[in-house]
Amino acid sequence: MVSIRVGIFGCGWLGSALAECLRKEHTVFGAVRSEASLFKLREKDIVAFQNPDQASRFWDIDTLIISISPRHNYLETLEQIALLYKNRSGQVILLSSTSVYGDLNTAVDEESPTISESVAAQGELLFKKHYRNGVIVRLGGLMGNDRIAGQWGASRVQDGPVNYIHQDDAVGIIKQIIEQEIHSEVINAVAPLHPRRSAIYKSNCERFGFRLPDFVNGKEKTVLSEKSGVLLGYHYRYEDPRHFWPDNLDKAH
Repeated sequence: MVSIRVGIFGCGWLGSALAECLRKEHTVFGAVRSEASLFKLREKDIVAFQNPDQASRFWDIDTLIISISPRHNYLETLEQIALLYKNRSGQVILLSSTSVYGDLNTAVDEESPTISESVAAQGELLFKKHYRNGVIVRLGGLMGNDRIAGQWGASRVQDGPVNYIHQDDAVGIIKQIIEQEIHSEVINAVAPLHPRRSAIYKSNCERFGFRLPDFVNGKEKTVLSEKSGVLLGYHYRYEDPRHFWPDNLDKAH
């Protein structure tokens, strides 16, 4: 395998896990906004930059991954990244969200229409304008490890089929996109099975001592992710969200 240089703009919960995985075989740079995030990456021996400007060697990369939340000046940040990365070639990957499909009572795939007024969908349009050969990864609800469904103590939760993805599988899919040099694609990254949210919460509340919320009827949307298997040959490590967390997991971790 040829080692490449990967820049991850945004190293939060997923981006930092991705950086730790990729650095085993590739050169990885992380870009963050805050000094605290900078120190966290450097503690993990990841080469990190705070708010890199156009002259920064952060941009001297083969693959750029944009991993930022669709909040806090999201569209403006995407425009800024495009300005800083202009005139450079290479693979560019945007980590987006299945929220672009909106709240529906049907199954959706990569060909389904998106909700134009959502910030995430507007971000995708902006991304496509700047990177015609870019890859968009629409991630389901990120779970696994220290993110446990039911831990947030909500009093009322909408029930319906979940569209979750385990952190390990999110990392695995992105890694395959990079190493297979995928371009010009939209890919859903969601666990293949869609148990009901109430079943997962009830199980986790019993196992970890969380308070069980009340459930109300929600939408029946299921996000299909067969393309990730067909295009990438990817096999999900965690197909069933009911088994994302081991029984001995420390919920306070």
